[in-house]
Amino acid sequence: MRPSRVLPLFTVLVLSACNSGETVTAKNESAESVARKVAASTIKPLPGQWASTMKIEKMELPNMPPEAKAMMEKQLASAQTFTSCLKPEQVEKPNAEFFQGKSSFCTYDTFTMGGGKIDAVMTCGKGSQSRKMTMTGTYGPEAYAMRMSSAGEMQPGMPMSMTMSISAKRIGECTGKEDI
Repeated sequence: MRPSRVLPLFTVLVLSACNSGETVTAKNESAESVARKVAASTIKPLPGQWASTMKIEKMELPNMPPEAKAMMEKQLASAQTFTSCLKPEQVEKPNAEFFQGKSSFCTYDTFTMGGGKIDAVMTCGKGSQSRKMTMTGTYGPEAYAMRMSSAGEMQPGMPMSMTMSISAKRIGECTGKEDI
């Protein structure tokens, strides 16, 4: 899994909760609605360069061929590190993609962000194919730690579950040389 696919779903969710005693909550709401609530709140992240470490702790694909499974387990053995730039305009006006990545078929079953903690459950997909993601973590203005679990089908008849962790810290101003 590439960091550029993971960052919008996890990193920015946590970053968006820095610097405020306010709490944002949602139940059975679209990513667009959550983005509007966060944009209207005083909850704002610190823009700048962030160094992140992502570790896939567990991935289960029961129907995966043994050779592919061995290759995947080898890749999962190490953490991935990357840097990203959070721009001031992304902080001031987050859009739905900021909260759900490229998928436009996501709804937050629950979303609570405040007091240094985040807890969210999101369902993504359409028709009979969907996945459920649970995200929990802690945050502060200069660092965060998040754990995410996801379960669903990659395609019909191909179940998949995954657990990963991501942590990051702000390391300064954007340089234009960030990984993503």
